[in-house]
Amino acid sequence: MSHPGIDNRQRYLSLGALAVLLIAVVVVFALAWSGMSDENSDNAGVVSTVSSEWGRLKPVNAGNPSSDISAAIYTPDSAAVYAMNQVSAVRSVPRADLIVAAKARATALSSGRLAGRIICIDPGHASNTNPGTEPIGPGSAETKTTEPGGTSGVASGVPEHVVTLGIAYQLKNLLESEGAMVVMVREGETFNGMARDRPLIANQSGAALFVRIHCDGSSNPTISGASTLYPASIPGWTDDIAVESRRAAESIQPALVSTLGVPDLGTVERSDMLGFNWSDVPAVLTEVGFMSNEAEDLRLVTPEYQRKVATALTAGILQYFSAG
Repeated sequence: MSHPGIDNRQRYLSLGALAVLLIAVVVVFALAWSGMSDENSDNAGVVSTVSSEWGRLKPVNAGNPSSDISAAIYTPDSAAVYAMNQVSAVRSVPRADLIVAAKARATALSSGRLAGRIICIDPGHASNTNPGTEPIGPGSAETKTTEPGGTSGVASGVPEHVVTLGIAYQLKNLLESEGAMVVMVREGETFNGMARDRPLIANQSGAALFVRIHCDGSSNPTISGASTLYPASIPGWTDDIAVESRRAAESIQPALVSTLGVPDLGTVERSDMLGFNWSDVPAVLTEVGFMSNEAEDLRLVTPEYQRKVATALTAGILQYFSAG
């Protein structure tokens, strides 16, 4: 026989437990919803910051950049990497908003001798070759091989593209220490693009100077020394950059010779180079030594000598801008 008082207490206990359970479910759901909202809000903030500051630039994982990335801008004060989408192979005027944003950021970051300057560095060649051909200039019927591959050390066996990248990174560090913003055409062993994409990267970055780094080779193993190439004046192609390019070459070449203590092979005018004919900004190509010469090859593959080359290039670049 049941007692009425006991039945009522059991009923009240059951209802209380149910209420507690419902409240717990509501609290858990509310917390989960709040976390999702916060996460979405944070992500939106990242996208907004990148969009407002860099326009079409997008953040990428430095350890695993996507295959369509052909250049990246590194800022001296941050570990973040911002990359430009692969440029289209058309002759174009650099985007004004990109130039203004990059120069403003470079100026704000530093008061060095190159503050506000954007310099594009192109480490010559890459580990991947491309036997295809492309026009040597906009609309030209004359073509050249896109990427035939560079030379290699006669004694060291080290490929040219390894040496040029080592020098490029040393140069990047030195230029950034002077306040410049540096655009690297190639950051790793490969380059996924056409040969004309290299100068187009410089164009679209709004570079004040496009510096191409190469090593030389010859069938004569006794030849050594450095030279600096610049574009000939070709109407519609390079007539707007030829004078400044030559002036840059004439500033860089003496610095290379005096710093490295190598034979002076002079400045050389060229009309057949895609890296010049597709450029809208002053451009030079430095041949910093012969990998076909045993002594020069063994120097070029060392980090110490690569920094020496970078120091010489920096001195020449500083001379070019100071005199301009």
